[in-house]
Amino acid sequence: MENRPALSKELQIEVATFFEYAPPARLSRNLRKLLLSYLSLQRDGHNLDMDDLLLDLQSLFALLDAVQDEMEKQRVQ
Repeated sequence: MENRPALSKELQIEVATFFEYAPPARLSRNLRKLLLSYLSLQRDGHNLDMDDLLLDLQSLFALLDAVQDEMEKQRVQ
């Protein structure tokens, strides 16, 4: 993984607040439903670069899963 700067304290608070109001498991599930619904309606007529879209969404879903796992670990402690 690249050596990237850490999130600022303010951004960490914003991310934590966001996930407090939009739990990662629910957000991930809803985004997946939205994507599947969209793709089923668009089929072959989509104008998007689907390779990039799918790769980005796959990464986002992995991040949401990791955030949910971390939040559950913190609840147990």
